[in-house]
Amino acid sequence: MRTSIDLHNFLLSLEIPHEISLIEMSASSAAMAAACLGLDQSEVGKTLIIKIDDDPAIAVIPGNRRLDLKKVKQVTKASKVKLMNPKDIVSLTGYVVGSIPPLAHANQMPVYVDLRLLAIPFIYTCGGQMNAVLKIKPVDLITAANAQIVDISDDGRV
Repeated sequence: MRTSIDLHNFLLSLEIPHEISLIEMSASSAAMAAACLGLDQSEVGKTLIIKIDDDPAIAVIPGNRRLDLKKVKQVTKASKVKLMNPKDIVSLTGYVVGSIPPLAHANQMPVYVDLRLLAIPFIYTCGGQMNAVLKIKPVDLITAANAQIVDISDDGRV
């Protein structure tokens, strides 16, 4: 099983500035992480593992927004997009569900970062363990993950 040490070593190997902090409570949801760190949920990046047609991918969106599967479908020109089954995520990423960072996974996957995350100085995401938080500049996350910047979230209002 992968941990925050694997994430840290991956980012060190790329010479990407970052911080990984251990906190007293689980940071397994954007709301929990934001509350624990005294942040707005928009500063917390949610990492979601999705299936684009039959291929896994990673979507990183602000914690105060929802993944818009229709937007992902449009951006990727896929015929179908869905959230990955949680039981398949551990073997794919190497991380426990609820601790998955946006990069440094057991298997390489394309990474899509919602453009709204570029508006903040730092993104806080899961750091590879339930109580670990990664702090990284958006541009550094995009560089390290070789991510595409896209519009893939909505605010949840109908």
